[in-house]
Amino acid sequence: MVNGGHNRPMKKELQQPTMPDSKTDHYDIAVIGSGIGGLTAAALLAHAGKSVIVVEQHDRPGGYAHSFKRKRYLFDSGVHLISGCGLEGYQGGQLIRKVLQCIRVYDQLEFIQVNPFANADYPGIQIGLPISIDAFVSTLAKRFPDQEQGLRQLIDLCQSVTEQATMADEVMATKDSAMIQARLPLLLKYRQMTLAEVWDEFIQNKQLQSIIASNWPYLGLPPGKVSFVYWATMLIGYLVDGAHYCKGGFQKLAESLVNGLSKNAGKIRYKSAVKKISVEDNQVKSIQLVSGECIHASIIISNADVRQTVTHLIGEDYFPNRYVARLNRMQHSLSIFVVYLATDLDLVSLGLQQEAFYYDHFDHEAHYANSVNGDSSWLGITIPTLMDDSLAPKGQHLIMLTTLTPYHLHSDWSQAKPEFTEKMLTFADKKIPGLKEHVLFIESGSPATMERYTSNHKGSAYGWEVTPEQSGANRLANKTPIDGLFFAGHWASPGGGIYGVVYSGVQTAQQILGITKQDDFWRQMG
Repeated sequence: MVNGGHNRPMKKELQQPTMPDSKTDHYDIAVIGSGIGGLTAAALLAHAGKSVIVVEQHDRPGGYAHSFKRKRYLFDSGVHLISGCGLEGYQGGQLIRKVLQCIRVYDQLEFIQVNPFANADYPGIQIGLPISIDAFVSTLAKRFPDQEQGLRQLIDLCQSVTEQATMADEVMATKDSAMIQARLPLLLKYRQMTLAEVWDEFIQNKQLQSIIASNWPYLGLPPGKVSFVYWATMLIGYLVDGAHYCKGGFQKLAESLVNGLSKNAGKIRYKSAVKKISVEDNQVKSIQLVSGECIHASIIISNADVRQTVTHLIGEDYFPNRYVARLNRMQHSLSIFVVYLATDLDLVSLGLQQEAFYYDHFDHEAHYANSVNGDSSWLGITIPTLMDDSLAPKGQHLIMLTTLTPYHLHSDWSQAKPEFTEKMLTFADKKIPGLKEHVLFIESGSPATMERYTSNHKGSAYGWEVTPEQSGANRLANKTPIDGLFFAGHWASPGGGIYGVVYSGVQTAQQILGITKQDDFWRQMG
C-alpha cells in the first residue's frame, strides 16, 4: 500500500527505521537493482525513515554508471557527463544536487565542469558547443548570423518546455483541465512532436539544425525520431544547469548514493540475483533470491528490466491484459558498442576535448540508419583524462569510442568483437592521427556485454526508445497495477539518461510517501 501522511511535516515522520529481525528478514521496501534510479529511490526512502534493502546481481552498484579497473586504468562503463549537479540553473532543475544534499553526501563528490559540453566535427566545420544559452547562441550565430533570432527563439522555447515538464506531474494530478491548459500550454502543444517536427519553424539552415542536435546519440535516436520535449530537457540541462564530470569516475556517484542509504540503516547486498517476486491478492509480498533466501516487503521497487520483471519474476497473468499488450507494443532502444583504450599520445597538444562527436556528413537520419546496419559514418570519442588525470598514469590518456549498435546485428558477439573493434579504431585513427600506433591497452564491450552486466533486454542502453509516444507521461508509470510494485529507472517515467533515471527515482519515492509536489517533498525531507 502507498503510505500517505503528506499533510504532516515530514520531519516528525523521520523516525528510526524499524529494522528487520534476522529471522523474519522483513523490510518496508525492497529494491531490485542498484542502478542510479533504484539507488536514488532507496536512499531517499531510507532517509524518510523506511527500512530499505537493495539487492544487486553484480559485485558493485551503479548499473551503466559503474566503473571498472584494468591494470592502472579506471574506465567509466557508459556515462560520460551529467547535468543537474550545480547550485544554480533553471527552475525545477538541479535534481541530482538536491538528492545528494538531501541524503547528506553532496560534499563527498567533486563535479568538474565540462565546457564546451560537446564538440561537433563535420566536413568543413568543427565547433565547440559551450555552456550557457548566451554563449551557445552567440557561438553558433558567428557562423550562421542569419539564423540567430530563430535559434534564440528555439532555445527559449526549450527552456520554457523544460520548466513546464518539471511541474507536469503535480499539475496533472489536480485533474483541473483549466489549470492544466493554463500552466502547461507549451508542453501540451509539443509533447507529441519530434525534434525534426519543431525546428523548421525556427531554423532553416540544415547544417545548423544538425549541429545543435550533435549529441543526439545520448538519447539513442536521431532528430526525426526523438521526442522534442526530452531532447529539449537534455539540452537545457547542459546549457543552464551545466555539464559535469564526476572526479574519480561515475562509480563515485553510485557509491555516494549507497553511502546515503547506509547512513540511514539501509542495506545493500551484492551478487544477489532475484529469482521471483511473490504476489498474493494483487499485493507484492516478497522476493526470492536465486540462493533460495526470501526477503519480505510490502513495497518492491524494480530497477531491473521491465520485461524481465513482468514476464519472468512475476508472470504476465498477474497483470491486466491491456498492460501486457502495451508492454509488448513498446520498442526498446538500441544498445551500444564501446571500445575502451589507453594511449600515450599527447592529446592536449592535439587540441582535443573531453567529449566529441565526429560525423562524415550532416544527415543524422542516415547516421542512425547506418548504426542499425552496422556501418560506420559517425563516432563518439570521450577522453575523461582531459578532465581528471587521476584515471590513468601520468603522461597517458583514456579514450572511449562509442557507437549505437543493435543487439541482433551479430548472433555471436564474442566472434564479432575483434572486427567491430578494429573498424571503430580505424575510424578514430582518422580523427586522431597516430592513435593506432600508440594504443597501450584496449578492450571492448558489445551489446551482449551490456546485457550480461545489466540484464537490460538486448543490452538496451536507454530502456524504451525516447520517442514522443514513449517518453514522459507516455512512458510506463512508476506505479504498476499490482499494489506495492513500482518501477524506477530508464524503463519507467520519465525516460533514460542519468538525469532521467534520478528523476524516476525521485518520482517513485514521492509516490510511495504520498507527496505530490516536489517542493513539498524537498521541504519535508529536510
